[in-house]
Amino acid sequence: MRDRSPVSLVVVTPDDLRAVDAVFDDLTAYSMRVDGVPRRANAAAAFVTMLPPGCDLHNRHAFLAKCDDTAIGLLHLVNGYPTAETAFIGLLAIRESAQGSGLGRALYQAAEQFARKNLHVCTLRLAVVETNPVMSFWTRMGFSPTGEIKPFRGERVTSRAILMRKQL
Repeated sequence: MRDRSPVSLVVVTPDDLRAVDAVFDDLTAYSMRVDGVPRRANAAAAFVTMLPPGCDLHNRHAFLAKCDDTAIGLLHLVNGYPTAETAFIGLLAIRESAQGSGLGRALYQAAEQFARKNLHVCTLRLAVVETNPVMSFWTRMGFSPTGEIKPFRGERVTSRAILMRKQL
């Protein structure tokens, strides 16, 4: 997928696992906040296989976010979760070395455009782990808390996940 955004979405294939790993290698602060470890050992494999209960493989969309052919982030979407008209953002992450440059906003805009054009959903949802201070980013992107809060358990961190949604 290519648009006017500086970020393009490239579907992850088995050949891309090293590039996915390289992005996770540059997400250590995020990993420490949500998992309590510098990096999960199986991060790339989990990224391309994770699905909520009851979802099929065809509902999973895992992307490398690229800028000028360089992998700068990751996007994981699940179509039809938790309802048919909703897509769930499982992960949207920009390499820590590239944060603060506007690429997070550009990646989110590419994600929203993909969800509108290809998934035909009317709602986006996500969960923010309380120990990860990104609530203000998602609020700026137009998301609001749903009022739902669920327990979250990382590898060594126990927290809460605050669910958010945005009507498209």
